[in-house]
Parts: sequence; C-alpha cells; structure tokens
Amino acid sequence: MPPMTSTQRTMVNQFMAITGVPEKTAQKLLKTAGWKIEQASDSYFAQSGGSAPASRGDGLEKLFESYRSKEDEVGEMGVNGVMKYLQDIAVNLEDASMFVPLEIIQAPSLGEVSKEAFVNGWKAVYCDTIPKQKAYVAQQISMLSTDMALFKRVYRHVFVCAKDKGAKALPLDNAIVYWQILFAAPGKEWATPSTNWIALWVEYLTAKFTKTVNKDMWNQTFEFFLKSMQDETLSFWSEDGAWPGVIDEFVAYVKEKRGGAEPMETE
Repeated sequence: MPPMTSTQRTMVNQFMAITGVPEKTAQKLLKTAGWKIEQASDSYFAQSGGSAPASRGDGLEKLFESYRSKEDEVGEMGVNGVMKYLQDIAVNLEDASMFVPLEIIQAPSLGEVSKEAFVNGWKAVYCDTIPKQKAYVAQQISMLSTDMALFKRVYRHVFVCAKDKGAKALPLDNAIVYWQILFAAPGKEWATPSTNWIALWVEYLTAKFTKTVNKDMWNQTFEFFLKSMQDETLSFWSEDGAWPGVIDEFVAYVKEKRGGAEPMETE
C-alpha cells in the first residue's frame, strides 16, 4: 500500500482502538469504505457478526456525569463543564475547531449539552473515552477544509448553538464574528486567487446591511460561498435566480467594486 497521510494514520489508529484489528486490516477496511470511519466500523461489526462494545453507553453516561456540577439541571452539562470538556479533548476554543465536537454532540448552545445527545453522538462513532474522542475530533478538524459535507454540517450547526435560546436569528455583529471564524483555518478559507470573499462580505454587511441574520440567510451564504469558490466571476448568478435579496445586493456591490473590470486583487 502507498504511504498513508497523517489524517489516514490518525483514522487507522482510531479504527484499531475501536475494533481491535491489526493495522493492515484497519487500513484495508478503511480504504474499502473510502476512508469513512463510521462506514468502516459499521461494516466491520456487521461482517464479524459482533457489535460495538455494549458497555460504551454506560461509559459515556459516566463520562458525561463527570463534567456536570451540582448547579446543572438534571441531564444537562452547563457552561463550565462544556468548557472543561472541550479543553480535555484538546480543542482550540478560539477557532473553528470548537464547533466540530459541538456538532457531533448536537449542543443546543455554546455552553449547554444534554446527556442524551452526548451519549448518542459519541455512540454513533464508537468513541466512548476521552482518548478516542480526542483522536476522532482531531481527525475531523484535519478534514474540515477539504470535506465540504463535514464543513456544511458544522457550519449549519453553528447557527443553532450560536443564537440565543428561543431566538430565530443572530445579531449581525455576532454572525460576522462566526463567519470570520468559520471561513478561516482550520475551516475553509473563503478566498479565491484574486478575491478575498470573506473580507468583501464583511465590508458589505458592515456598510450596507442593518438586519439580523436568519436561518435562510445563514444557509444561503454557505451555498453562495461554494459557488463563488468554484467561479469567482459570478457567472452562476442571475437576476432571475432564487438567491435572497442580500446576496443579490452583495453581487451588485462586488460588481461595483470591480468596476466591470478584472476581479479585485486579494490583499
């Protein structure tokens, strides 16, 4: 087999820890599954006639309880526990890394996690200990800028956990901060060879937009990000398209900045 990448090495080590198979077997099964660890694990346990360790649910419940304080509601982990947990799995709290585990455990806010979601999230990927979770999260973070399905899941969940409880939209200032975090390493940078899109987006919003950011705007911004990364000339956009008004106005802003000439150079 050709040499493994560092990401693949991490996945092999995690798969070995989950299943107990030798390294060559782990490599073969992961390669067959397209280096999708969940798919490889499901396939292994199905073919072997066995199942993932039955005790992992109990272990996850105990792990969850170890991060709760007396002040937390029953079945909930509060902000202090969440921050301690994220630190224990070696997540950088100042970049997009922190959003990866929050998506896995479906945190309803940045400082709240339910026992049910925590247990179900980690059971689904066969990670019932801190070392396994740490390895899995590191592997996911390493793929965040290249696996757009993963990045989309994380991006969409940020809207859920970043808004205030019961709110339907994000304040513009908050949304801008989250966009700047997500569209920077280890997330996917929103920039093409001649255009710094995130800088233009923030510039436009700051100068021209005064509303809050609802779910549709948040999600459609991601779709526009994907399209603009593929075609910085914006030839995909048309006045008859189904883009929200804010995107239409942003396109007009970009074209005005370009003056109908070549795309502006990235600073």
